[in-house]
Amino acid sequence: MNNLYGVLLAGGTGTRMGTEVPKQFLKVRGESLLRHSVKRFRKFGLIKSITVVSHPDWILETEKELDDLLEGNDRIVLGGESRHLSTLCGLQSISYDTKDIIFIHDVARPNFKQNELYQLVEQTKIFGGASLVAKSTESLVRVRLHTNYTEEPLKRDEVYSVKTPQSIAGFMIQELLAEGLDSDLKKHPTDLCTWMGNRRVGIVETDFHNIKVTSPGDAELAESLFWEDLPSVE
Repeated sequence: MNNLYGVLLAGGTGTRMGTEVPKQFLKVRGESLLRHSVKRFRKFGLIKSITVVSHPDWILETEKELDDLLEGNDRIVLGGESRHLSTLCGLQSISYDTKDIIFIHDVARPNFKQNELYQLVEQTKIFGGASLVAKSTESLVRVRLHTNYTEEPLKRDEVYSVKTPQSIAGFMIQELLAEGLDSDLKKHPTDLCTWMGNRRVGIVETDFHNIKVTSPGDAELAESLFWEDLPSVE
């Protein structure tokens, strides 16, 4: 079987949240978002190693937070100036093979199902990369930058929200790295789907429980939606 690895992005500083501590340390059901993510991957049972990517200013706190959860093959590494550079820092710390599969996850999302990880692996074997997605529940329109009017309505049944975890095969990482990276941080990919560009990305549907904590109020919502032992989706 392919080796499976996890790269957990935990490089926030709390600036956008307006909190004293970064969002990865906010607590839901008595434990930090960071610990919840690590525990869920650990519970999966098939991960060869977990790499946590931390902001340099918070690496000591990250080490303390995960002292009892990380194992011998796991590591904490410093992140970069953008989300994508932090992702690359995590990937570069792993000695993966072309057939291995690496999960990439934003720890601000504490809810994901064990069965979704299995489905991501299967989709990655087909497409080289896969992502959790959720159907849109609202009407959507396209608006051009710097305008105050709508451009066109979008078909709701053809538009999905991108979530994490995402997963990518070792050969695809090598292929994408060979294409280089723009020096402008604003043009860096924001997730795996944008990194893979026009390539097809396998999808695994999730639901409203997969909330991303981006504001203090989101933590309260995540608390109400949190499931200690998420059931598998048949």
